This record gives sequence, C-alpha cells and structure tokens, in this order.
Amino acid sequence: MKVLLITDQHFGVRNDNLHYVERYRKFYTEKVLPTIDKEGITEVLCLGDTFDRRKGVNFASLEAAKEMWFRPLEERGVKMTMLIGNHDIYFKNTLRVNSPELLLGEFNNIEIIYCPGERLIGGKKMMLVPWICEENRESSWEAIQDTDAEYCMGHFELNGFDPIPGYTMTHGDDPTPFKKFKMVCTGHYHVKSTKSNIHYLGNPCQLYWNDYGQDRGFHILNTSTQKLKFYKNPYNTFTKIYYNDDISLSPVATKKLEGQYVKLIVESKLDQVKFDSIVRRLQAADLADLKVIEDTTYEMDVDDDVEVEDTLTILEQCVSEFDNKHEIFKILKTLYMEASDVCVT
Repeated sequence: MKVLLITDQHFGVRNDNLHYVERYRKFYTEKVLPTIDKEGITEVLCLGDTFDRRKGVNFASLEAAKEMWFRPLEERGVKMTMLIGNHDIYFKNTLRVNSPELLLGEFNNIEIIYCPGERLIGGKKMMLVPWICEENRESSWEAIQDTDAEYCMGHFELNGFDPIPGYTMTHGDDPTPFKKFKMVCTGHYHVKSTKSNIHYLGNPCQLYWNDYGQDRGFHILNTSTQKLKFYKNPYNTFTKIYYNDDISLSPVATKKLEGQYVKLIVESKLDQVKFDSIVRRLQAADLADLKVIEDTTYEMDVDDDVEVEDTLTILEQCVSEFDNKHEIFKILKTLYMEASDVCVT
C-alpha cells in the first residue's frame, strides 16, 4: 500500500501572490497528480498547514486550491486525511475553529483530524496528532504514550531540528516520547531533515529566499516495505545568476526562468554593453521579480516579507545572556505572534 504524504502547503502564501498560485498550479498539475496516477495512489495524508493565513482567506486563492488539487483528488476517488496545523487555526489555544473544516466541507473524500487518534491508513494503524496547543496538550501526549501504533504522523514542534536553515529549535517539545515508534513523519518545519526515526518532510514548494538551493517536494510511504520515497519539486521558485563578462544567457535558459524570482549577482563587469543586454533580456522575460546586486557585501537571502522564524531567531539571540532567557523569550514569542496576526489581517 502506498500513501502520498504532503505537508505545509500554505495555500494563499505571500499575501495570495499570483506568481505563487501559478507555481503551485504547475507543481500539482504536472508533478503531483501525474505521480498519483502513475503510482496508483488512493490515499493522501496532509500533515497540517494546508492554508497560510489563520484569520482570513482570499476567495481567489481558495478556488485555485480547489481547482488544482482538491477537486482532482475527489474526481479520482482519492481519500485525503488532513491534520490541523498551527496556520489552520483561528485561536491559538484551541483547534475548534479551523480553516479546513470551514472551507473544505463540500468534499466527502476529506477527513479532517482535529483530535489525536488512531486511523487505519495504507493498511497500517497510525497515530495521528494535529497541532498541540493549550487545550489538547494533555490529551495529545496521553494518546502518544498509550497507542500501540507503529507509525505516528503529526504537526510537531520538536527540539533538535532546524525550522529554517542554520537555526536549531531549542524551545519546543522533547522528541524522546517518539522513540517508541517505528516511524514518525511530521510537518511544521519547512526544512527537510531526518534524525533517527523522526522525519520532517519539509514543505512542497520554495516560499522564501532562505529556501534557495533546498529541495522541496512530497513523499510516498510504502507501508508494505516501510520505505519513504522523496519526490522532488522540479520547479524552483528562486534562482541566482552570477554575472561576469564570460556569461551567456540563451533564449532557452531565459525561458526556463519564467515565473521565478531571480537575483543577478555581479562578480565582475568590464563589458557594460553586454551587461546591459543581459539585464534587458531578463527584464523582458516573464519573471516574478529581478534584483540586480552589484555590491555583494550586502547580498543576503532575506525577503521583504520575512518569515516569522527569522525574527524569532533574532529575539532569542537578544535575550540569550539573561538568566531567565527561556521565560523572556516565551513572552516575546507570544507578543510577536500576536503582532504578526494583527498585521496579516
């Protein structure tokens, strides 16, 4: 039995940016759905954060998600089991008001998991754990402790893993209780990584410049062989071009950049005419964005629309010398998340 695993899809990401909608459409219609057909997949398991914004939805983004992903699955008779993630909930302390239940109720093939519990998926008993918050914390850990399932699927915030490149989580949950499972697959962190039996699957698409150069995609779990296979998203969102006077940029190469965010980083520029020609060619291409960087001292992979974890990393560093740094950081994190929600809505 094969089960497709996907997580942190974040439909509506980057304020419902249309370039991202089209990148998503290309990925689902040309990569994911053909793989489902080829592999004979009948079950899909989503590990949380199906939608991006906690307190609102753009109807155009919602309709695009239904058109490119949810309706094709329904038409194929594919069952989807969907965990609630932290981006799917309206209130921080409860999962009771969540976007998947409110927005996807028309699909009879989708089961929303908002309480921890066991399900038979791919012919195997699996422990399914949605986002752990104040209301369900005790019941979630009891369920994890009491289950005899070999597989655990969730949306966990565990210590010792990288939520973003170069930053390791230290104020999350202890991963020790998960040693009992044969395999743990989880969403939440967008960086794909594995330690022992715990697999952070990573999100399917590159969303920010700090995702540059990192593989994104989805997985298929063969429950008969217990093998987890990664399927790479072939459509990168971000590209860097390092310019010198020896560079050539063919029409074919330019065509492949369509819809991407591109940085043209100037290493050396003696032939101004050639440089201007390259820039004009890129400007004429259908790029999502073009940045020309001539002073590489300031070349950093930072977006105008910065991820929450980037700011949290800075805040944690600022209080690292205090004796009660964990308590202070917890307060700062709560205040920042509240402020982020206000800004988004």
